[in-house]
Amino acid sequence: MTRAVANINEIQSALGKEWTDLRSYIREILDSEIGLLNRINEHLFLSSGKMLRPLLSLLVSRACGANNPSVSLVCAAASEMIHTATLLHDDVVDESMYRRGKITVNALFSPGASLLMGDFWLARAIKLIVSHKCDYRIISLFSQTIEDLAEGEMLQMQRADDCTTTFDDYTAIIYRKTASLFISSMCTVAVAEGASKEVEEGIRKFAYCLGISFQMRDDILDYSATIQDGKDVGSDLAERKITLPLLCAFENCPEKEGYIRSLIRDIDVTKGADQTRNTEIIKEVRQYVLDNNGVQSAKLRLNDYISTSVDSLSVLPDTPYRGYIASIAQILSM
Repeated sequence: MTRAVANINEIQSALGKEWTDLRSYIREILDSEIGLLNRINEHLFLSSGKMLRPLLSLLVSRACGANNPSVSLVCAAASEMIHTATLLHDDVVDESMYRRGKITVNALFSPGASLLMGDFWLARAIKLIVSHKCDYRIISLFSQTIEDLAEGEMLQMQRADDCTTTFDDYTAIIYRKTASLFISSMCTVAVAEGASKEVEEGIRKFAYCLGISFQMRDDILDYSATIQDGKDVGSDLAERKITLPLLCAFENCPEKEGYIRSLIRDIDVTKGADQTRNTEIIKEVRQYVLDNNGVQSAKLRLNDYISTSVDSLSVLPDTPYRGYIASIAQILSM
């Protein structure tokens, strides 16, 4: 396989003007006559992340021959807009004050503004797809993803209430909340580029495994993060979310599973709750995970998914773009 380049900035640079034009294109699509909308848009543009989903969209387009770049650009823009919409909604659900080290729309403006901005970005994404008369499979893929995102959030809420999350539940949640959008970001472009069924299936498998890996890595950091990782340890547990490292610890030390689940049920998630007891519970659960190799076992599962994702790219021509796609998965390894 072509040498992987484990550097996001280098990969973005390889796309040249197409990458910089994408940012301008999204700004243009989201422009509004309403001043407040544009003010919030500007805040969101200044606090945007690595834009991995549209990056993967454009890389798939190049890897498949770039036969239909205009529609591929639409798919790339739509994937980023849908992703941002979900973050705006998530920040309200989670009452988040900061994201990526920047104050959220939820905190800077209001929860209502964050919800409405999420709706606005989602509506503009749908309008963009429809206005370009995209193949019905592209519309279907994005529609399924929007449905998956809502279902994943609701399933996670349900399991946080009863603290009964199993491995199957966990996979179902992160498939819907994370992997589904990676799939539509990449597979819509494969459709636009007229890729063969074999190539499309290979890309789907890569995107599925990448999305699962992406969320697994984030969940592992909740138990092992350092200051450099930019994630607060125990934030998932504080919301009674049972994720991969804890599930692995249950598998390694099942005799204490019932007790640990009962502890998590005792975490008070009401606003303004006294955090003294919560902090004690989180510390005890985290120590149980560390003592029973939950983090190490989770990393092994993560790296298996990454390996599978990279192997699935063999259906693509051996070009630098295939290497760039592979490198994005390899960056996630731990």
